[in-house]
Order: sequence, then C-alpha cells, then structure tokens
Amino acid sequence: MQNFTQTMALVKRVGLCIMLLIFQPVFAESIEANSFVNTQQEQRYRNLIDEIRCPVCQGQSIGGSNAGLAKDLREKVRELITTQKTDDQIRRYMTDRYGDFVVFKPPVNINTYLLWYAPFAFLLFGIFFFVRSFKRRKNTQAPIIDTSKAKDLLK
Repeated sequence: MQNFTQTMALVKRVGLCIMLLIFQPVFAESIEANSFVNTQQEQRYRNLIDEIRCPVCQGQSIGGSNAGLAKDLREKVRELITTQKTDDQIRRYMTDRYGDFVVFKPPVNINTYLLWYAPFAFLLFGIFFFVRSFKRRKNTQAPIIDTSKAKDLLK
C-alpha cells in the first residue's frame, strides 16, 4: 500500500510539472498583454516586436526570441508605447542604439544602397552576359570543311 501511495504522489508531481511546462507560454503571454490601457496600444506593441530583429538571435524578432536582451527590448518597447511615442520614434530609438540591422526592413539611405540595389544590379548583369553569350554562339558557325580534306585528315 505504501508503494502505491508513493507512486501516485510521484505521478501527481510529474503531471503537475508537465502541466506547468505546457501552459508556461500562456502565462507569460497574459502578463505582457495586460499592461496596456487599450487594445490599440497592444496591437502596436505586437506589430513592433515582430518588426524588430533580436540582436542576439539574428534570425528572429524580439517577439519570438527567448534571449535576455530580447526580453529587455520588449520591455523598452512597452515603456516607449506607454509614454506615447510613435512607431517611427520607437524604430528610430532602436536603430540609434543597435544600427539598421535591428529592423527587418532597413531604410534606404547611403549606407544601405548596396543592400537594396545589388540584387537588381546582379540580375541585370546576368541578363546582359546571357544575351551577349547567346548572340555570340548564334554568330559563330562551324567552319565548312571540304569532304576531300576531311578524308585526307582521317587517313
């Protein structure tokens, strides 16, 4: 009987741990969402944390990252929204501190011309060289060899 009660207590503890792990994201989400005055601020917050890249994870937004810096940046975005800053002011705040890299859509300026226009330039160069080589092949014909010369070469 004692073994059975110990086993049941262990099963309850394991079940509780599993439930806490499963519902942990739900608890974290509700804490973040309840700190805004209205749903418009909450929607702005959601949009901004999806637009700002995590400097640690690089491929994720700060909304999807679990890094400590991403958490700090989410808190800063929340603070700036509650102090009535506009979305552009918040983006500028982040880019002033972390560079244009922190935004998934970097602005077009002298530092990012290569980033924005290099793919089009490479595409144009590729098309140019493809057309040029195609024309060159078309104009190049195999030399006509006299059949008597060909027979002499084969002997």
